[in-house]
Amino acid sequence: MSVGPRSSIVMALLVVALVTACSGSVLSQATTYAGITFPDGDISFADRVATYIEGSCVRCAFNDPRAALGPPDCGDDGCYACGGCDPCAVSLGFRLSEIDERAILVLEFVDNVLTDVPGADLFVYALAGRPAQVAISADGIRFVDVGQASGYPTGIDIGPFILPGEQFRFVRLKDVPGDEDMSACSGPAIDAVGAMGLSLAMPEMGEAAGSFELTTSGELRLVFEAPPRNILIMLDTSSSMTDPFEGSQKIAVAKSVLIDLLPQIPDSANVALRAFQRRCGTTRLVVPMQPLDRAYLSSQIMTIGAGGLTPLAYNIEQAGGDFQGSVGSNLIVLLSDGRDTCGGDPAGAARQLIRSGLDVVIHVVGFDLADDPEAREELQAIAAVSGGEYRPADTSEQLRNALRASLEVPYVIYDGSGTEVYRGVLGDQPPELSPGQYRIVISTTPNPIERTITVRPGEATTIIIQQEDGLYTTSVE
Repeated sequence: MSVGPRSSIVMALLVVALVTACSGSVLSQATTYAGITFPDGDISFADRVATYIEGSCVRCAFNDPRAALGPPDCGDDGCYACGGCDPCAVSLGFRLSEIDERAILVLEFVDNVLTDVPGADLFVYALAGRPAQVAISADGIRFVDVGQASGYPTGIDIGPFILPGEQFRFVRLKDVPGDEDMSACSGPAIDAVGAMGLSLAMPEMGEAAGSFELTTSGELRLVFEAPPRNILIMLDTSSSMTDPFEGSQKIAVAKSVLIDLLPQIPDSANVALRAFQRRCGTTRLVVPMQPLDRAYLSSQIMTIGAGGLTPLAYNIEQAGGDFQGSVGSNLIVLLSDGRDTCGGDPAGAARQLIRSGLDVVIHVVGFDLADDPEAREELQAIAAVSGGEYRPADTSEQLRNALRASLEVPYVIYDGSGTEVYRGVLGDQPPELSPGQYRIVISTTPNPIERTITVRPGEATTIIIQQEDGLYTTSVE
């Protein structure tokens, strides 16, 4: 059954339930690697690879990103992987300039978090003497640059870059353009990443009359129950996308933001990628509709160049075939920095797409269009025809937020005093809430949903979100 803005189906369940946890002690033993002692031992090191895109000239022996997980194992005795020893590190490769293929490695902490402590907070065990740009993130979407790493290890104090009390789970490492390097393990090589932060291995221990203290809290679980979502990302690659933008080019910024957002797309989604071609009446289906493969999609995004005209209407016309045979809700996310330059009618093409029977919503991101009201109006009309939203983006951060809002359904939780206590997206790991009254605002399109719930010990509250005739409604059980 096709699912879209005009279908009726239960889209999500918000389940509020209470959990009770006995506290215990964190079982960890301090360990020292290359002169750095980690009080929480091996728990301190990254646990999961979120993204890896290798750069140029990386031999197969050094392109396994799992080599960067866990504690360092290359040793600090001068025997480095890239000098002929076992491949105990993963290479990022090299690039000669900003327009070459970018190497990216994103690692996640699962049983600990990175936070500001006295002294250095983050340690990157980097080999080969080549620098890597380091950034951190709480959600894997918004990253904060904190410096470069090139030593074994490099210690970084994140305090100057963050707010007090902030916690981070993701570390992103990128290569830095430099001289040509044709060695076996070119560019920076990463053996391990460790955090001087908080261990999450066991709940914190409390003491009451010589026994363990019981702490009761409410857990908000968001279970997204819907057929797989089919997402077509449509990227404008016209000549204007090569214009300078924040020290780079607009196309480079757009590609980087798209890659950074891939970890936030649900695993169950089917994703396709379409890019403009240089001439009118041409288009390129870079990736056909298929189950989400983040590594492959990342590599294909990096192959996209820019130049030529803007056949907006033609690309929208071709999108109908991209969803053929798909089951579930259909979404097009269009990123463009201008008007159709091939004489087409983009809004008319979108209207015809829907009249053909395709149940689809088109969200449009207008990139760097503050001084082009005619282009904004044309793009806004595309979104309006399908019941989607138009979102402007005049900075890279606005672009990140606009694309994220287009790809996901964010929500915010406020306590009884109106203070924000949690911000996430449907599909996130659930937060824990103390008993009390909360207001939940879910940014569904076209109408946001707002509900007030009460968390009570021993009870559960379920909010059912339904979609009918293009609008969302809720009921509480």
